[in-house]
Amino acid sequence: MRKDIILIVLILIAVVSISGCINSPIDNVNNRMKDLNTDITEGDTDYNSAVSSINNRDFDSANSNVQIAKQKFDDAGQKLLEIEEYEDDLNESVYKEYIDLIKEEVSLKKQASDELYLAVQYYANNDAYSGNSYAKSSNSLMKKAVILQNERNDLVEENSDLFKKAGII
Repeated sequence: MRKDIILIVLILIAVVSISGCINSPIDNVNNRMKDLNTDITEGDTDYNSAVSSINNRDFDSANSNVQIAKQKFDDAGQKLLEIEEYEDDLNESVYKEYIDLIKEEVSLKKQASDELYLAVQYYANNDAYSGNSYAKSSNSLMKKAVILQNERNDLVEENSDLFKKAGII
C-alpha cells in the first residue's frame, strides 16, 4: 500500500515536471515569431540604409547594407521553415493567415534585396542603365511586400487580444 502511494506520488511529480518542459505548437511558433519579426525589422532597416547609400552614391556602404538585409531576410526564411513544422497543429485560422502573409512578405523582401544587390553592382561599375533597371525591380517588389506587411499589421490590430495573449505584440 505504501509503495503504491509512493509510486503514484513519483509519477505525479514526473508528469508535472515534464509538462512544464513541453511546449505546445503555439508556444513553439510564438518563440520563433518574435525572432522572425526582429529579423524582418532589421532587414528592412538595412535595406532602407542601402537605398539611402545608393542615393548618396556610397556604393560600398550600400553593398554592405544590402548584404546584411539579404542575410536578415534569409534568417527570417529559415525561421519560417521552422514555424511550418507546427503550422498544421495550430487551431487558430488567424495564425495561419498571419503566417501565410509573412511568408509571402519575406519572399518578396528577399527578392527585392537580391535585385537591389545587383543594382549596386551595376552602379558601382558605372552602368546606370542596368542599375536603374534592377533598382526599379527592387522597388516594385518592396512595394508589394509593404502592402503585405500592412495587411499583416492590420490582421494583428484586428485580433490584438489573440496576439497579445500569444506574446507576439
